[in-house]
Amino acid sequence: MEVKITYKEILDFIEKRFRIRPVLTSINEKNIEVSYKPAMFMPAIGIKFRIEEIGNNNICISYECGTAAALILAGAVTYLKENIPNGIKVNTNEQKIDIRLKEFKQIEKVLEYAILSDITFCDNSINAELRMA
Repeated sequence: MEVKITYKEILDFIEKRFRIRPVLTSINEKNIEVSYKPAMFMPAIGIKFRIEEIGNNNICISYECGTAAALILAGAVTYLKENIPNGIKVNTNEQKIDIRLKEFKQIEKVLEYAILSDITFCDNSINAELRMA
């Protein structure tokens, strides 16, 4: 089974909820860049994400960014620590994000019947492949 979410859907959601519109650029099937230009005379800030591993409904993501973005991200993670869901662990020292899907009530029922087997980044969408449990 394949679930497809277009970049437009993601960007519309972000814009509606946070009033910003980043840019999503697929680099290849396992890498995507998210960039945002905060003001007219400021350079864009970008972070490249890579799907490192998917297994047992866990996702390991690494990221790469410049020093300024790393400092902003580390500060945001520290500030928002209480608001980051239990299933997401961000390690800013190692630039890794671990997501444990089983800790999210919203998809608990889905995971009874399906196992996430792959995530790929395409030109216009993110595709998640699931197989029956």
